[in-house]
Amino acid sequence: MSRDAKSNIQRITSILKGFDAVNTPRRTQDILDDLGTTRSTGFGLLRALSRAGWLERYDHGLVRLGPKARGMAFAPLEAIEQSDTAKIRVTRGSTKQPRGIPDLEWDPALVRTVETAKYRTKSPYRIGFANASVSNAWRRAMQESLAYAQKTNRQQISGVLVADAADDPVRQREQVETLVAEGIDILLISTASVADKDLSNRLKDLADEGLPIVAVDRRPNDRSSLTAFVTASDHRIGRISALWLAEHLKGQGRVWMLSGLEGASPAIRRQQAALSVLSQFPGIQVEFVSHTDWTPESGLLTIGRLLDDAGRPPDGVWCDSGLQGIGSVQQFLRRNLSVPAHSGGDLNGMYKLCLEKKVPMVALDYPASMGARALEVALDILHGQPVPQRVEVPVQIILPRGLETQSVRADTWAELHVQWALDDDAILSQGPALQLNEGKVAS
Repeated sequence: MSRDAKSNIQRITSILKGFDAVNTPRRTQDILDDLGTTRSTGFGLLRALSRAGWLERYDHGLVRLGPKARGMAFAPLEAIEQSDTAKIRVTRGSTKQPRGIPDLEWDPALVRTVETAKYRTKSPYRIGFANASVSNAWRRAMQESLAYAQKTNRQQISGVLVADAADDPVRQREQVETLVAEGIDILLISTASVADKDLSNRLKDLADEGLPIVAVDRRPNDRSSLTAFVTASDHRIGRISALWLAEHLKGQGRVWMLSGLEGASPAIRRQQAALSVLSQFPGIQVEFVSHTDWTPESGLLTIGRLLDDAGRPPDGVWCDSGLQGIGSVQQFLRRNLSVPAHSGGDLNGMYKLCLEKKVPMVALDYPASMGARALEVALDILHGQPVPQRVEVPVQIILPRGLETQSVRADTWAELHVQWALDDDAILSQGPALQLNEGKVAS
């Protein structure tokens, strides 16, 4: 290696090490001063690192670590905090705390890899995907992401057989049997219900018979059947969104909670994490907890019923996704009410509406690109390559400018994240498939 190349590596290392643990943006001039190089050399390195995704522009004259650097620093630690959700004072409605997921996610297996040599087989591969449903824009985007990965790896794949369970556990069990009968080499599954013991037992039997199984997004309650689980940190989504809401309200106020689909593992984990955080703020009063099936229509109707019942709007609405959050915001606007602070990402239309109407919001997009990542993991398994037992796609914190709180800082600004030219139904975390579809979600 030449002396110049070594010097550049040392300079790049110095730049990346100059950011603190919370990725506080740095002035480019300060970085150049620390490097002690000429401005042309320093700016050349900054531009190259930005193009490659190691750095990203934060604001005029400010940069911070980009998605590639953050991804390498990311660790899959989906640990649920010890909490007593009984501390939450729910005056109306019911939390309906889900059963069946004790000690949610933390397990030493989260950082283990799985040896997959026994699954090695020759390509092209036949892959089955038992999808819980395509009942909302996010689920369709996740499936499109998987289809995009299929196209980019088409030389290795003879076919991907996709089944839609329409969120029906019984139907999904039947579809799994059909996929297995078709002679698939690996099964990808997003389970319709975490509480479906019959499906969980059947998956265990299939795994014992030698079929590799990869869960994506939603997993069965019994994880022993899984070769790998591709997901994102639902605990992080629930915890950080609730923390922002509580801090934005300065620890005082009435909160309504809109969870997603009852019985779906992401909704369970997000709700429990959020309740754990809100329990730490004695001045926060949780009045309602409802499920909305992750649809705008259900969010709209639920908030309408709550407003009719309560007679006055809350100070904040916690949503575990913008899929129902956009319906919530629309209901307040229809009634000419001031829209309270909201949480909920994912949907391009949620960003558009909140920015247009200046609604205080926090968002953590659940990455629809995990569909593509799941197919990539499946190919690694069929190649016999070791894979992580749990594969997490990083989740970013997204805030409008000026709405950071003491504990919650933005990874990116909502004003930069929103895509005004794309459809409201566009899922911005879809990855390259979003560009391919030009923001249009298949029906």
